[in-house]
Amino acid sequence: MKLLRRLGSFLLIAAVLAAGQAVGDATPDRNHQLRPFAVAGDFGTDVVGRDFAVRAAAVRCAAQLKIGDEILETQGVWIVVKLRLSARTEPVRIRYAAVRDASGRIYETTDRFEQYLVSGGRNIQPGLPIEGEVAIEVPAASAGDLTLLVASTYVDHRVDSMAEIPLPVSDVSGVLANPAPTEVLAPRAAS
Repeated sequence: MKLLRRLGSFLLIAAVLAAGQAVGDATPDRNHQLRPFAVAGDFGTDVVGRDFAVRAAAVRCAAQLKIGDEILETQGVWIVVKLRLSARTEPVRIRYAAVRDASGRIYETTDRFEQYLVSGGRNIQPGLPIEGEVAIEVPAASAGDLTLLVASTYVDHRVDSMAEIPLPVSDVSGVLANPAPTEVLAPRAAS
């Protein structure tokens, strides 16, 4: 009888520990709980985040960028995206733009030249949208299936909105076969 009681106690403790482990495994980790809120939208339409709206109006590929008198080359391909940005209720700065490929790899805007549209250098006022282009360098093999990511925070995106827009990239092989420099449009008032 004593043996059965001990065995029963042991089985009860083992069951409680197993149940606790199952609950712990089912609960998302802290990083998953605090991840950014994805606000998905379509190319060419406004995607509205917490404090900004963004529209990816055009996308093109380039083998070279012309920035002033300088030509920037890449071993991959440049993805140049025309954006229209607007603040919702208060002035805002867009500090983050990147693309995510089909494998989940993230490529941020290049720091090889200053990109005032998304580097936090341009205050966007409510009711006064701006437009311009950003350039992101990606491997040519990753350029076919890309999603644009835009946020008003630079490093800490936790528990904030992040716009996600699929990009229709199709001219990669043609651009690589016939490289010609392209310019990146500077930010300006949207028309």
